[in-house]
Amino acid sequence: MAETDQKQLLKATVAIRFLGTGSAFSKKFGNTSALVTVTPPGGTPRKLMLDCGRTAPDDLIRAGLAWTDVDAIFISHLHGDHVFGLEEAGYMGKFVFRRKPHLILPDPVIARHLWDHVLRGTMVEGDEVEHTLDSYFTYESVDPAERSFRFNGVPFSVYPTEHVPNKRSYGLVIGGNGDIVYTADTLMNRDRLHAFVSGGCQAIFHDCQLQHYEGKVHASLQDLRTLDENLRKRMYLMHYGDDIETYRNEIESSGFRIVSREAEYIFEVDCGA
Repeated sequence: MAETDQKQLLKATVAIRFLGTGSAFSKKFGNTSALVTVTPPGGTPRKLMLDCGRTAPDDLIRAGLAWTDVDAIFISHLHGDHVFGLEEAGYMGKFVFRRKPHLILPDPVIARHLWDHVLRGTMVEGDEVEHTLDSYFTYESVDPAERSFRFNGVPFSVYPTEHVPNKRSYGLVIGGNGDIVYTADTLMNRDRLHAFVSGGCQAIFHDCQLQHYEGKVHASLQDLRTLDENLRKRMYLMHYGDDIETYRNEIESSGFRIVSREAEYIFEVDCGA
């Protein structure tokens, strides 16, 4: 087999379709959540949902899909616009589809806190029933030392983000060459973004707060506009407010692209070792 053919066999197709693109308070665009379809070379596609917030169940139906189309759900951190949709996912799995949804959680602490601090209050059935996360979901926690997992043959790496002080939150890097970055919620980290691009990153899906003010917990458009042109042209902005049209000319003239629900973003990524 030729060397070029061998390299081709190591490439997988990753298609990213956003179910929602808005901020926690968006009423027009839904909470930011994406469905990542991974197709390995010669293999069967599988779908990984990135975050599952308050609007995700309705956004899934809006996209013509159902919970049975989702093979696993990755949770970046424990804010409602990233996890409140899990109650429906768990109940539908248990009582309707008779199949527990599978969760991929970025560290063991978040795995514990997801049940104890978020889901337990509404999903325990009666005071005498001792439920756990396992009652509704299968799940795996990313090893804190390795900070990586594989989904359908493609490596995914997790990295800590700077969001709310002292609250664990993570972004994702997809592909063996660091091909795609999904920041979830974070302040801007210029050095890290430069490192992603230096490592061969094709695209960065970055959250963007349109207003700039003291004490913010998201990267602002004002912050992001200070990045080098080489970075800006690889960036797709998500997690924005309902007034996005007011800023469209400013965003597009700066070289950014605005993530749209209607679009599918397709990449070829390295399957790694």
